[in-house]
Amino acid sequence: MLTLVPEVTVSAEGIFWHPLSTDPDMQVSREAFPLADAVARIAQQVDTIARTGVAPPLVFR
Repeated sequence: MLTLVPEVTVSAEGIFWHPLSTDPDMQVSREAFPLADAVARIAQQVDTIARTGVAPPLVFR
């Protein structure tokens, strides 16, 4: 996870962390709107990684 830079991806199934990782465990939200909420959740994860150097368990849903 520390090497997979987020690239917010929206599909018919919802919003994902990255287009190459659209598995259920990388799904940020099942709803596409509001997009800002999903982006904020990803930003929180990135901030935690930047501050601690550790990827916390990613539980978005």
